[in-house]
Amino acid sequence: MRRGAVLLVLFFLLVGAGAVSGQGSSTGDPRVAAQLDRLGLRYKLMDSGNYSITFDVGGGRSQVAYIMGKTETYKGLEIREIWSRAGTFDDLPESDVVRKLLQEGASEKIGFWSIEEADNGGWTVYFSVKVPVYLKDADLRSLLELTANVGDGKEAELFNQDEE
Repeated sequence: MRRGAVLLVLFFLLVGAGAVSGQGSSTGDPRVAAQLDRLGLRYKLMDSGNYSITFDVGGGRSQVAYIMGKTETYKGLEIREIWSRAGTFDDLPESDVVRKLLQEGASEKIGFWSIEEADNGGWTVYFSVKVPVYLKDADLRSLLELTANVGDGKEAELFNQDEE
């Protein structure tokens, strides 16, 4: 009986620890919030812990850039992703569209195009930049603006719309 009680307590401790670590994702990274605040950029903290920033990209258009709240590391280098969605196809894009995205990605100064299966079953096209977390404020602003502008350009070209 005592062994069963100990196992039950361990189970609840593990479940509780998992719940606490899962909650951390929705709190965001305070380093991102501090940088965005210093830059005077208005942002929304999403349930995922990511940040969204809406940019006026000119011509009456706007585009959202996102900053991932979580980071990854490679040999001690902490990296985060910045991205902007161009749009979502109902089906996997035609090969000529994919080829063009790959070719354009190869000529970008920084960043690349990605295609991911969306939760609704479609295929989302987005422009992504992976950067070290220690970017200067001005560099972060430049990369956010670049990402939003590139994403918006492709949104206009492929989807002929402005959904942010």
